[in-house]
Amino acid sequence: MPQLSLPCPHCLSEKIGFAPRAVVRGSTDQQTLLFLQCEGCGGGLCAEIPTHPLNVHNWMQAGWVFPGISDTYPAIPQSYCPADVPDNVRNAYLSGLDNLGRINGANAAAMMFRRAVELAVKKLIPTAKPGDKLVKLIGDLPPDSVTPAMKEWAHHVRLDANEAAHGEEDFSDEDAEALRTFAEMFLTYAFTLPQALKRAKKEK
Repeated sequence: MPQLSLPCPHCLSEKIGFAPRAVVRGSTDQQTLLFLQCEGCGGGLCAEIPTHPLNVHNWMQAGWVFPGISDTYPAIPQSYCPADVPDNVRNAYLSGLDNLGRINGANAAAMMFRRAVELAVKKLIPTAKPGDKLVKLIGDLPPDSVTPAMKEWAHHVRLDANEAAHGEEDFSDEDAEALRTFAEMFLTYAFTLPQALKRAKKEK
């Protein structure tokens, strides 16, 4: 029986095999509900297929071309990073998101959110030297670029991620999610909002 390779909303595998388990007619003759099961974690996924159920059965049994998916339940997670951040900052932040929610992924997620903030801080201080500690760099952030609250967010990510890297206890998913929130706020205020304001002024 054929399988589909999809991201899993349960175990968060980027690409993993899903086996078809059941086919049900949707709200019209040209809509099919295909129930799938992740081969990794066993989680279920319902996919809306925009075609007659017979065509889905033919794909399953005779190897016809798969007609495609219009929607899934639960939704397949999409990685999101605040707009207008530098590429290296984006890559680190998305790497944190990729680890967030995975089994034993909280420590790695926390460290990547810290890396995203560190790279962002260095971008805001062009004179930063390679050996400068993050605690010093945050203190050196110019007041015309960041607010006191932003410095607090950055320090919070720095300190908690240090605990994730060096502490004896595993970081929890809840703690890693909190760091994601602080990192996202820092990136939004540091890059997204200033660029949005610049674009608004140009439009006027």
